[in-house]
Amino acid sequence: MTTTTRSRAILATASRLFASRGYSQTTTAEIAREAGVAEGTLYHHFGSKDGIFLTLFDETMAGYLAGIEALLARGTTGRETLSAFARFHFDYVSLRKEQYLILLRDFPVHLTVEHFASRSPQREKLDRITVLFSQILARGKADGTLPRPSPVPETAELPRASFYGTTRLKMLDLIQAPFPRLARTMETYWLKALAPQRVSKTRGRTS
Repeated sequence: MTTTTRSRAILATASRLFASRGYSQTTTAEIAREAGVAEGTLYHHFGSKDGIFLTLFDETMAGYLAGIEALLARGTTGRETLSAFARFHFDYVSLRKEQYLILLRDFPVHLTVEHFASRSPQREKLDRITVLFSQILARGKADGTLPRPSPVPETAELPRASFYGTTRLKMLDLIQAPFPRLARTMETYWLKALAPQRVSKTRGRTS
């Protein structure tokens, strides 16, 4: 078994065990045994169980951020980009149910304190989501397809929070709707909420 193969086996096994048993109830000995490696090998690659968790977080977030950046690179309107994001978000989550269940259910409090303070690599990844959302809304404001966001950075936190909250409830089985339906619902909601205001011809006021 190569170094890369061992590393991937440890991550895949840990992800499965964390999702089924919970992070706190899973030991490094169990992960190593089911991954077919020595426990010392696990520590060599990741340092600790926390190291495995942070690696799962980093890999999940890296793919997520790359996906949003790819949507922005298409050069479509702000409205079209927001619409594509809604579909991408739930597609991405649906293909990584184990990882998102772990991240949204089991995040260790001590890791939040140690690794998510200002300027930490993990915090920068989370903050990057808001930056990319702001770019989507700013594009829509500039091209007239999403003119409502003002100020953009603060407004960007709202759809980001709603996607996060909906995803968390889905991962905890508190929302039964399938992922495609959630995507359509969120897409429709935010496109309507951020749509251009229409001016009433009869009363001369916005509606």
